[in-house]
Amino acid sequence: MTMHGFGKSRFEQLAAGLRSQLLAAALTLLPCEDDAEDAVQETLLKLWGVRERIAGAAHFRNLAFCMVRQVSLNMLRSMAVRKADTLSEQTEPPSFDTPQRRLEQQEQAQRARKAWLNLPQHHRLILHMKEVEGLSTEEIARLLGTTAGNVRTRLSRARKEMLARMGGW
Repeated sequence: MTMHGFGKSRFEQLAAGLRSQLLAAALTLLPCEDDAEDAVQETLLKLWGVRERIAGAAHFRNLAFCMVRQVSLNMLRSMAVRKADTLSEQTEPPSFDTPQRRLEQQEQAQRARKAWLNLPQHHRLILHMKEVEGLSTEEIARLLGTTAGNVRTRLSRARKEMLARMGGW
């Protein structure tokens, strides 16, 4: 029978060796280093919780990268929801603020939030990088390891999908 798991010192050694790589992986998805650091910390905490079930160093590495990616994507989702909530709370100047107008804005915000949450993950990611973070097409291409033309195509498809899910708004 093969023993699984790691003791504290072996875990710390493996975690220290992967930390910079995990941070780099998180930075490809998250907008700033602080968020990426939070993702790495959360990943390491989760790994600590399952350390006794990890089969070996290779399994530890693979699991760490899968987890940091998932944690980062979850953080992006949370950021997008908070941003959508903030946008839905903003109103027009008082001179244009009528009960009917507020109701219309709330309905539009709800449709937008629902459409956003139902978008495929890859569409949300590219829209977030372009529209929320304000990254250029070239910056997104560099982060995703693709061409600017491919990014423009993906952005177009993501926007069309968002509009379709909002009912052609």
